[in-house]
Amino acid sequence: MLTKEKIKQLLSQKITELSPKDIYHFSLLKNMDKATKRIVKAIQNNEKITLVGDYDVDGVTSSTIVNQFFKKIDYPLEIVIPDRFKDGYGLTAKLMDRINCDVLITVDNGITSYEAGIICKERNIDLIITDHHTPTYPLPESYTIIDPKQKDETFPFIDICGAEIAWYLCASLNSALNSKIDMKEFLDYLVLAIIADVMPLNDLNRILVKMGLSRLSKSQKPFALVLKEALNKTEFNSEDIAFNIAPRINSAGRMKNAKLAFDFLNSENLVLARKLYDKLNETNDYRKEIEKEISEICINSNQNEHFIIASGDFHEGVVGIVASRLVHHYKLPAIIFCEKGDILKGSGRSLGDVDLYELISNCKELLEGFGGHKLACGLSIKKENLDKFTTKINYLTSQIPKDNFFLDEFILGELPLSECDFELLNILKEFEPYGEANPKPKFRAKVKIENIRNLKDNHYKLIVSQNGIYKDAIIFKYDGEFDNEMEIIFTVNENNWNGNTNIQLMIERFEEIK
Repeated sequence: MLTKEKIKQLLSQKITELSPKDIYHFSLLKNMDKATKRIVKAIQNNEKITLVGDYDVDGVTSSTIVNQFFKKIDYPLEIVIPDRFKDGYGLTAKLMDRINCDVLITVDNGITSYEAGIICKERNIDLIITDHHTPTYPLPESYTIIDPKQKDETFPFIDICGAEIAWYLCASLNSALNSKIDMKEFLDYLVLAIIADVMPLNDLNRILVKMGLSRLSKSQKPFALVLKEALNKTEFNSEDIAFNIAPRINSAGRMKNAKLAFDFLNSENLVLARKLYDKLNETNDYRKEIEKEISEICINSNQNEHFIIASGDFHEGVVGIVASRLVHHYKLPAIIFCEKGDILKGSGRSLGDVDLYELISNCKELLEGFGGHKLACGLSIKKENLDKFTTKINYLTSQIPKDNFFLDEFILGELPLSECDFELLNILKEFEPYGEANPKPKFRAKVKIENIRNLKDNHYKLIVSQNGIYKDAIIFKYDGEFDNEMEIIFTVNENNWNGNTNIQLMIERFEEIK
């Protein structure tokens, strides 16, 4: 049985944390100095600088940080955010048709932009790539590349997102230009990207998220004020970003055009910010409808044993989320392809210690292109090669030890209801923020079901008991039966309602009593 003291001990062993004064210096990133000097030269010579972002939260936030920095130094910057449906991912040859500049900077993309790199060289454009995805060699033609996953990298912590590199680039420019801008001003943007891009919440990421959540909660920027209004929040935590904010920002790039999300983050007044948020909300609702339809089709049609592959006339913007749903449903890696002519575009997700990037790298002779990292990827393939790819990747996955296929639930152990109090809640708060590599702890307990109330659809509020201790509990999306006695897997939350505060158990699922 767990005690509060034991919980504190277990949680303290799981994380590493920096202090604000120990945040790694921008100069530790390979090629940062070279990139900075070229951009400073461009500013001094009044050259045209263009930035190309990406259409997810990380890419839009990266673009926003650089955009806001250039506004503060009062230098014009052209921002180009690709359209998923017209331009494809990142800096493509097609996108180069509408770019004309002296210096071209990418954020959260570019490490696989081989054609664009050649075009830049031919047109005497100095291409500066900043990215965090795994490189393939040889690297694209460029003036220089900042990517912590390069060979011979000296940065102490490589699991950072694109927005962190963009933030570091601006910090380096700030120093070189002697601009004296407080780089903490951008942390309310940066925290969105770190959490949305599922970066491990330890080491550098942990301190930046803690500082960023505090900054976001106090922020007077229009986008932050509208988020507080819409979500009825005075203070944000990592779950607010992961489950409420990030999906809305992401929905723009998934369903329409990410410029909508970029404009929201950069909005200069509350009226505009409210209008843009409403549009994001509508777009996200539409995304959820489409995602549910495709998920049901894929679950009903799966025939694979080791690696889930599905394809169809699907909406390109949601296949990554559907892949995530299938991973959790089957406890296997998954790739979903959308069929648009002879070339299929896919998005994949993995779990545990199953390296998705390595798997697809071993199938690269069948692919037209691919990129990503251990737990997520994007790829394209000719329709005629899909069966061969499915066969090969299923075989390769079948050779991976079964122990590698796990979802990091982090169930700490059995917790008596008598320990579920505000003292425990305060201990749990000490170890926030929770997220990737520091998941919110779950517990198990055998309880009696004393009362059941249907809230709506298949969402229920329960009263559960154990040895004379009674607790409120909530379970969402439950379509099973309730027994008199059940074992629950749950988290411990604070519930505020009508001025009253109490402890509430959030039930993840029921398990058989052993």
